[in-house]
Amino acid sequence: MEKILETKHLSVSFGEHDVIKDVNLEIERGKLTSIIGPNGAGKTTLFNLLSGQIAPTRGEINFKKDNITKLSVPLRARRGIGRSFQLTNIFPELTVLENIRLAIQSSSKDYYSIIPRLSFMRRQQDEAKAAMERCMLDGKEDVLAQDLAHGEKRKLELAMLMALKTELLLLDEPTAGISIEEIPAILEVIENIKKEGMYTIVLIEHKMEMVMHLSDTLVVLFNGELLASGNPKEIIKDQRVQTAYLGGLHRESIKIG
Repeated sequence: MEKILETKHLSVSFGEHDVIKDVNLEIERGKLTSIIGPNGAGKTTLFNLLSGQIAPTRGEINFKKDNITKLSVPLRARRGIGRSFQLTNIFPELTVLENIRLAIQSSSKDYYSIIPRLSFMRRQQDEAKAAMERCMLDGKEDVLAQDLAHGEKRKLELAMLMALKTELLLLDEPTAGISIEEIPAILEVIENIKKEGMYTIVLIEHKMEMVMHLSDTLVVLFNGELLASGNPKEIIKDQRVQTAYLGGLHRESIKIG
């Protein structure tokens, strides 16, 4: 297994409250890992640590064997870590194409050029259209982002992440807030991205059918601790995992192995 990301004894506390506790996590390159757990398990806080929104109290984060624990969000993005949020993070008054082109420009060495080369402008146009096609946004180039359906905004966010030359996609509930009718399209986009084999995806999602369909690895958090990690079909049968979801697992009975 080639690891793209690894955490060692990762922990964060707010005051006297331990939110993430001694998490040792390994993410395999090119695979899709889903992180599940009951509300309050620490899933989004873990994402905030991985993407740099908050700093750990203890432990470290390694990305492609480099220690990135103290790197800022922009520096992690330039290293290849992209993060989506439960609320879409796009520029509503720009068109779909302009949103994606901005992402391409920000990751390019020509970003600070006063007069960009014509070849660069043509290339970014082609890259933007390719990202649109991969995320099923064909024909939406000139539509304002604010006029897209919610599911289409999710697709745009994914297209922007890929345009940033992202290697590791951290997707925080990509189906949150979208209609039941739009879910299959989001599922198809994520599945297609996974099949390309160019990206590593870490997913937080409550829809278990989707998790079981997409995941190569399932990670379960409970009370900020890593409860279980491994093959989805085996993990979902784990008695500790089932008990945790039923709400009857007490902290003192957790055995992290």
